[in-house]
Amino acid sequence: MFDRIARRYDLVNTVLSAGTDGGWRRRAARATGLKPGGSALDVACGSGKLTAQLARIAGPSGRVVGLDFSPRMLEVARHEHPGVEFTDGDALNLPFDQATFDASTIAFGLRNLADPVRGLREMLRVVKPEGRAVVLEFVRPPRGPIGAAYRVYLKTLLPAIGGALSGEPAAYRYLSDTVDSYRTAEELEALAIAAGWASVHRSGLAAGTVSIVAGGR
Repeated sequence: MFDRIARRYDLVNTVLSAGTDGGWRRRAARATGLKPGGSALDVACGSGKLTAQLARIAGPSGRVVGLDFSPRMLEVARHEHPGVEFTDGDALNLPFDQATFDASTIAFGLRNLADPVRGLREMLRVVKPEGRAVVLEFVRPPRGPIGAAYRVYLKTLLPAIGGALSGEPAAYRYLSDTVDSYRTAEELEALAIAAGWASVHRSGLAAGTVSIVAGGR
């Protein structure tokens, strides 16, 4: 599915989020505490937008790697961000030694992992003792008028607009059909704690429909 939507993935995300998705990724990148010359791994990197944001922070003396299992997504990432390192790999079995990076991230990919706790554990494993791991993820719509409106948007507008722009309506029906399986922000935090993350901090974005969870060893 991700191979099929790779070519227009960024366009669709920008339209569906009214251009705010870039700001979410910048917030997630800052939450890592990454410094110039530092190193980071972006898991389930997709087309590489967060990876590139991390690379801008790390600068030419740093090392940032984007990892994904979709060959077409990686093709797009390498084309759009030619100066950044991208590799194919499994988020549940990261091909890196323990304590390799100063930071690790995953943006809108945790819900697609067969075993999210294992994925979070792997993200922590490859981070140095003083490093940070960060999740950026959609969360279950909150109660009240905003949550109700967001649910209608996910069920109707998202599959219609996403399907029309991408030419793959089934992929965006999948995204809207899974809205009821979205975790709450508190559940995301609990997953991180279950994976061994310490000093976990959670912040909400987009009227509580997006969450950033950060932690370390």
